[in-house]
Amino acid sequence: MKKISSKDWLIVAALAALIVFLSMGAGKGKGKNVPVDDRHKPLYEAIKSGRTQAETELVCATCHGPSSLPLPKDHPPKEQCLICHVLGDYSYQESDRGAQK
Repeated sequence: MKKISSKDWLIVAALAALIVFLSMGAGKGKGKNVPVDDRHKPLYEAIKSGRTQAETELVCATCHGPSSLPLPKDHPPKEQCLICHVLGDYSYQESDRGAQK
């Protein structure tokens, strides 16, 4: 059996450090789910109509801007909403929506 050299140990240590570094951020940074309500209906309709993610995120900016519902100071770039915020299931019926108001 061949002895492990110091160069090999250095590579193993670097990989272990990389794994630890990457795992420290795992699960962080996920935002709240996009609410399934009438206020967010245009967003869900944009996705349903086949708009791209970038086009759909422009819908978010119509309400979540500096003048109406500003984002927190430490919020990531506002053009990337759907990377962190997960869409819910907006397939409930019109009659259900009236009950949820």
